[in-house]
Formats: sequence, C-alpha cells, structure tokens
Amino acid sequence: MKKIIVGLLMLIPLRIVSGQDKIITIQHDTIHCRIISVSSAHIHYEQKAENGYMIGKFIPTEQVLTYLRTPQRAKNDSYDRAGRQKPKPARRWLIGIHPGGSYTLASTVNDENGMIEAGMSQSQVDNYIKQIKHGWNFSGDIHYLLSDYFAIGARYSLFTMSAQQDFAIKIDDYFPEFLCVGMKEKLNIHYAGPSILFRQWLDKNQKFQLIETVSAGYVHYRCEERMDLGLQKVNLLAEGNTWGANAVLSIGYFPVSWLSIGLNAGFMYARLTKIDLSTINGTETVKLVKNDYEYLTRLDYSLNIRFHF
Repeated sequence: MKKIIVGLLMLIPLRIVSGQDKIITIQHDTIHCRIISVSSAHIHYEQKAENGYMIGKFIPTEQVLTYLRTPQRAKNDSYDRAGRQKPKPARRWLIGIHPGGSYTLASTVNDENGMIEAGMSQSQVDNYIKQIKHGWNFSGDIHYLLSDYFAIGARYSLFTMSAQQDFAIKIDDYFPEFLCVGMKEKLNIHYAGPSILFRQWLDKNQKFQLIETVSAGYVHYRCEERMDLGLQKVNLLAEGNTWGANAVLSIGYFPVSWLSIGLNAGFMYARLTKIDLSTINGTETVKLVKNDYEYLTRLDYSLNIRFHF
C-alpha cells in the first residue's frame, strides 16, 4: 500500500509539468508556458510573472525549433472559435476622464443671415460665429473588460460654449442715431448612455494601446440667450431632448501598470426636431421644419487619462 501511495505522489509533479505547453528554441532552450495561438509569423504564449499575473509574449517562428501543446485544457479555460485560449486581462476596470475642446459642424447660415438683418457688420458676424463654433468638452467613462479586447460600460459628456457680441443698430435714416445692443449666448449639451469598448495592444510589452469606444444614449440641449436693448432686456431659454451617438478613437501609453495617458479624437451626432422656448410670458413647444432642424454634430479632441484596476 505504501508503494502505491509513493508512486502516486511521484506522478503528481509529472502530471503538473506535462500540463504545461513547451516551446523549444533553436538554441535548445525550453520555455514552459501556455501557448495561446500559432501563426506562420510568431507564436503567442503567456507565462506567470512573479506577481501572479499572466503576461502575454511573442516569439518569432524562425527562432522556434519545435513546440508541444498539451491535448487537454482545464475545464474553466475560455477559448475563441479557432480553439485559441483568450487572454485574460490583469486589470478589468477602466475608468477614464477626458478634458478637451470641440468644434461644431452644424450649419450657421440661418444665424448669419439673422444677425446681418439685425444690423451687425460682417466682421462682427464672423467674430460671433467663431465663438459659437468652438467650445469645451469634458467626458468620463467606466468600462469592465470581459476579455483583453472587449469591454462594456457607460459614458457621460458635457459640451459647453459661450459667445458675446456688442454692436450698434442705426435707428434713424436721417440722423446719426444708433442703439447699442449686447447679445450673449450660453450653450450646454449633456450626453449619457451605455457604451462598448474595443482594445488592441500596439507592442509586445503592452505599453501602448489603441481603444475604440462606441456609444448611443440620451442628449439634453439647453441654450440661454440674452439681448440687451438699452432699457429693455430680452431673455430666451431653449431646451430639448433627443437621442444621439458618438464614437471615440484613443491612443494611450502606460507609464505605470495602473495608469495610461494619451489623446482622443471623437465625433458626436444628434438632431433636435422640436424645442421648448421659454420667455417671461411662458413656455411654448415649437416643432421645427426639416430645413430648421437643430443639428448637434461636432468633433471632439481631448486628453485621455485612464485608471486601470
């Protein structure tokens, strides 16, 4: 009976060793690892580091003499359709903050015509349009990695813009009499919705990553306008709700394992078909005709700061 127990104990380490894949290099070095995939160019494998995390590595096939893969896998391992083991992310939570600027793409022809009719000069119109075309944005997102390449989560963004212009209107054709007019505008666009994230590593040391984020959700539009006509002041509030979508492309660098920094480029699309207009006299819902739809499309550019947990 003792001989049987001793024999079984001796088989345990042999079974553990045989459960590993092996890569034998042309220098006759043996790499004990878990082979993830094999292609004509390289072999992708992973090894356990000192901290317990699995680290993905590559070796060119021209440096490989032969390799051995164990025919059996642990039942809890996950594989893709090609039978390759999916790499498991060491840090599954991604929390990002992204401050930056924006440039609106919506047409301003109607605004320009209205300001010229109100008495603005072309230079004043150009200055005002420049102000409303540029703004600031801040966004944040949180995602959970289901694999090393795919995550689900949620995204929030705020776009804000303000513009101001003073001009004079000639109120008498026969006498040099003018009325000084001041016009102010402040716009806020809030967005929130679920999102999905795709990640690719750009180097074998996993220092650089490329991320694509796609999201669709709720958009809230709020625009405050004020016109100062001397003794008379006119205030107007325009609000609206709609659905929108955005896409963001990010590149990031890891100075440390839990932090990545980089740059974002994004696109936002939304469209308002009706607006609630509020004045001192009350609120009225205005349905816009097709040519007057309020398009909220813009380009975003921002810093990319992500924490990985």
